Amino acid sequence: MELRQLKYFVMSAEYLNFSEAAKHLFITQSTLSQQIKQLEFELGFPLFLRNSRHIVLTEAGEEFLPFARKTIRDAEDGVQRLYDLQNVKAGTLRVGVTYSLSSVLTEGLLSFMRQYPNVKLEICYETVNRLLELLKARKLDFVLSYKPLVDTPEIDTISLFENSLSAVVSSTHAMASMKGITLEELCGYPLVLPSKELQARMMLDRLMQGKGFTLASQVELNETNILLQMVATGNYITVLSASAVFGNSRFKAVPLKEPGNRMVASMLTLKGAYQKASAKEFISILLDTDAVKRRAVIISD
Repeated sequence: MELRQLKYFVMSAEYLNFSEAAKHLFITQSTLSQQIKQLEFELGFPLFLRNSRHIVLTEAGEEFLPFARKTIRDAEDGVQRLYDLQNVKAGTLRVGVTYSLSSVLTEGLLSFMRQYPNVKLEICYETVNRLLELLKARKLDFVLSYKPLVDTPEIDTISLFENSLSAVVSSTHAMASMKGITLEELCGYPLVLPSKELQARMMLDRLMQGKGFTLASQVELNETNILLQMVATGNYITVLSASAVFGNSRFKAVPLKEPGNRMVASMLTLKGAYQKASAKEFISILLDTDAVKRRAVIISD
């Protein structure tokens, strides 16, 4: 049994299609099928049920899959430990970030690139749910996001700063002078809102539970920058974390005066997984940036 065969098996189990799995492995379908058959012969059990259209895992395949994944992870962790023992600051660091915290990442990103020019960075912007999927699949080394609203036992969190959900308006808008606003008061304004898969919207929907009214939006978008462009016209209001426009004089974040309106910007890592030396360095640099420190001081004041 070879590690390569286990990787082929896991990829086939993820796609349940030999053709798609072979494409992502950069091998031919015939090579993949041959290696899977050899693995099944060595194990003495069929791992897949096959027909002309697709494949499904057998009971033996379902049982074997988590062990195959763990073996691959352990091997990858072992290789990474060897790199780290040699203090090699090279390789690839894969970072996930939600749209609303992209500005927080930038300063740390530039500082890390200056200090470790030999480390290749892969930055993935996605929704928090998608980033958590990628983190659990070990396709990301860590994630910069607000702490998930639903407790996730497999994830460790390092808190960066606290934040509140806010009505975001143009700095020239009449609401810009307000110290706070309730959701009910917000009903009378023209709204453009983040779409339901974004974390700010999930938080908003949680705050709306039990209310005797709804917030009607003219547009829902999963792109924060476009929302802010619409707000910049002075005609619309959106609801985002205050951090999304922190330090931007074109906008004002007016906190929502609602119980439970608390968001914690965090670094998310996979519990129990080996953490690369480069990941530890990046997190340390990010914690020391002005982008994080200034938000932590102002929000706590």
